[in-house]
Amino acid sequence: MKKYSTNKLIFSLLIFLQFVFSSCASINMERISPSFNSAFDAIKGALIGYPDPVFTGEIINSIPYASAMLKIGKGSNSLIILESVSNTKYTWVSQDQVFIVIQDGRIIETEGLFNNLTNLTRPDLSFEDFVGGSPNVSTNYFFYYSYDKPFLLDLRVSATLVNKGYQKVEILGQTRNLLLLEETISNKQIRWEKKNLFWIDPSDHFVWKSIQHISPKLPPFILQVTKRPKI
Repeated sequence: MKKYSTNKLIFSLLIFLQFVFSSCASINMERISPSFNSAFDAIKGALIGYPDPVFTGEIINSIPYASAMLKIGKGSNSLIILESVSNTKYTWVSQDQVFIVIQDGRIIETEGLFNNLTNLTRPDLSFEDFVGGSPNVSTNYFFYYSYDKPFLLDLRVSATLVNKGYQKVEILGQTRNLLLLEETISNKQIRWEKKNLFWIDPSDHFVWKSIQHISPKLPPFILQVTKRPKI
């Protein structure tokens, strides 16, 4: 049993290394140790025929990067890692070179999708403003979404945010008591109406989990942070 668990851990780490070496276009390969690359090249052939890895807390803690699980619509979960940080914008990258820029827990830009969000103009509000407020009290505002394919500039979307109280959320076996904020977004002209959900740590306003709709042409993005950034 112990041998199986060890093999499973090694396999999952190798999948992650393959992801780091082969898919992150903005990572400078010259900065990665040649011996690290050689070790991966020597054993990657043994991965053929293995099932998809199941990521556990043990595996995630072995990875020296901030990470999250991403699920788009009915697709399978995939691991994304933190590629870079610029001020308050965090850029995450997936194995198939999809880049997701997140600011204050919200997706504001994507790259590598068939319909990318190129810009999100939003009000000067943060989730911190809603922590400690009374449940079921709503706040209204507007977003402006821009896309590349097809090109669309400043799609106006109305939004209503409601404090839904606390929920226990489990991620990789660890349970947290998080504040749930429910955001209803809509544009009547194109008959688009969806609900975004954000689960927030009330102590530091960090978004651990979210379900976000960023485009009428895309299914929801389900994000769960498995290892939060230290920055």
